[in-house]
Amino acid sequence: MMLPLLLTARASLILWVTVAVMPSEIAFDAIRAGDDREMAANG
Repeated sequence: MMLPLLLTARASLILWVTVAVMPSEIAFDAIRAGDDREMAANG
């Protein structure tokens, strides 16, 4: 009886953490790409 509840709670936690972290990953990737472009342009 408890196992389905635990599995649901675990899946919910993983989903919540993924959604919470994704915007910061996108921002860091954008900053990194900008830095790479600037380095390539400046030689």
